[in-house]
Amino acid sequence: MKSVKNLIVPAIIFIALVISAIVYFAVDKIKANHIEESTGTGMIDIVYFNSADIAGLSVYNRETGHTVTINCSSDSKGVISFDYQGDDKEPSESYSQTKLASYVTLMTSFSGYAKVSSAGNLADYGLDDPAFTITINTVNGTVTTVYLGNKTPDGSNCYLNVSGSQDIYTVAAAKLSGANATVLSFLDSKALNINYEDLKTVHFDRKNDGLSLDTNVSFTSSGVAEFEIYKPYNHAASHYFGNLIDAIVGLEISQYVAVTDGDLAVYGLDDPNFHFVLTTNNGDKTELYFSRSINGLYYGHITGTDFYFMVDEHQLDGIELKELVLIDPYICYCYVKDIASITGIYGDTTFKLALEVPEGKSITSDGVIVTLDGRNAQVSDYSGRSYCSILFESIACIEIGGIETGANVNTASGPVLSLVLLDKNYVTTTYDFYTRDSDSLYVFKDGEYMNFYIYSRELFNDGGSDTYSYGCWKAYELLNEAISNNVNGIYDMPKEV
Repeated sequence: MKSVKNLIVPAIIFIALVISAIVYFAVDKIKANHIEESTGTGMIDIVYFNSADIAGLSVYNRETGHTVTINCSSDSKGVISFDYQGDDKEPSESYSQTKLASYVTLMTSFSGYAKVSSAGNLADYGLDDPAFTITINTVNGTVTTVYLGNKTPDGSNCYLNVSGSQDIYTVAAAKLSGANATVLSFLDSKALNINYEDLKTVHFDRKNDGLSLDTNVSFTSSGVAEFEIYKPYNHAASHYFGNLIDAIVGLEISQYVAVTDGDLAVYGLDDPNFHFVLTTNNGDKTELYFSRSINGLYYGHITGTDFYFMVDEHQLDGIELKELVLIDPYICYCYVKDIASITGIYGDTTFKLALEVPEGKSITSDGVIVTLDGRNAQVSDYSGRSYCSILFESIACIEIGGIETGANVNTASGPVLSLVLLDKNYVTTTYDFYTRDSDSLYVFKDGEYMNFYIYSRELFNDGGSDTYSYGCWKAYELLNEAISNNVNGIYDMPKEV
């Protein structure tokens, strides 16, 4: 088996986090080449291209001297085709469009949590002679070059620089592994295929931490899958969960393995760590088990078959993510176009934010009406930052602090704060926040405990000059102050001393 692993791992190690990120990620980010744009999850889009905008990609590996080259083209229906033209191309071989597409996506979208330098000191980060040079050519003729350098001291990230910029960022070290592809990475392989559009429910459980999630599956009008958790609580799953299920549904098996009953323990399949049940609308079930990670591989089995197989751990990225990451991070995420009003109640004070924002308009667009307690709330600072936007964002992005199922919540003294959202279909949703401890609060939705708590900062943090870190009640107070003191719709906060 060792020799088999040594052959297979180079062929599959690049298949990483993105085999289906297009489904969940591109819908919200149909953009091109962004620098330092927040994703809304604490990350920064450093570089992002839509696959339809890419004419070609080349990735040069300094250590091996090998270059991966992929040409991209679209037909009259917008279907994208990928043509492998790397140094080691074998003309007689067939190449997987899925693998090529995944690699193009992986190498043309870079998000990170931190900018570590703006001084252009490339040598300090291994970027004067980078490990990988990634050249992205677009259909409109622009060229963007991305450089990947050393890993960070803890090994979890690596350093990145974009041509024409002095800025240096950190991104996931998996990008280095992903970039290290060869012809073996793109050869066609056997795949497990399930008709995604027929998917009705998904069950996922994990033995090592006792996680168990049951979700319903629905599809938007544009065909994007959405996962709603119904057990052990009711809440939307995050796009990370969607990416994981995308990877399972479209799983490409790296290699089938001959496993006898006596070998099950060797491959971690006598007591598998991961378990999926995929149920379609006609009641058909596909049940998969996976071992723990063993030397960078997961060994798997499909119930009802005699086959065992192995896949690289990067193919199932997300399978070990924490529960808090696999669920939607926000208590009541919503879009301004869908909300008619938001009422906030804290102690003896109540506010009402009324919104008339048509489809396709932002909260600050011309003609949009936003009022706070009947007063015009369209006030911004001199940089154009809207105070009503700050309030709406602080409510829509109240972040879950933790999961605590079955907590015995004392509601006798009433909620600390309440938010009442009225949507344009006249549906009212009430969120009540009850004391958990000195720094956190339990969350109820329409009188039912959500099994979540939040930290007090989500309601009461004063962000000062950082208008992206306000708790919602402090954001209300800031908007109220701006309305009272604005001059011709402009108000600048007093400078911090």
